[in-house]
Amino acid sequence: MTTFLMIQAIGAGATMSESDAPVAAMLHGMIGQTIIPILVLALIVVALFAHAGLKWALWLAAAVAVQIAIGILAFDAPWVGLLHAANAFTVLALAEVGAYAVAHAPAYVPHAKASMRPAT
Repeated sequence: MTTFLMIQAIGAGATMSESDAPVAAMLHGMIGQTIIPILVLALIVVALFAHAGLKWALWLAAAVAVQIAIGILAFDAPWVGLLHAANAFTVLALAEVGAYAVAHAPAYVPHAKASMRPAT
């Protein structure tokens, strides 16, 4: 049973043998729809001030928007949950590349402030 079918079954009143499953599903949705978009917006702001990584931060914002849309659509078509899982790796990769670009901005941006130093 996919996670999306399990969440639908719980909503319909079914009980699960594992009592933590509904809590985990609820936390997954809350973090994915609130905390992750807030972190993406923070990365965009930091990228604007660092003058680097903005392209990656915007791609990440698009990938997170797609991730949320896929997650919502998967309740109607649970097979879409496979795309939700696959897109999670895209979100992770874009977040890493964007954070790296921002952290190493002075090394790659000639007009970056001399006081900024890349993370080691």
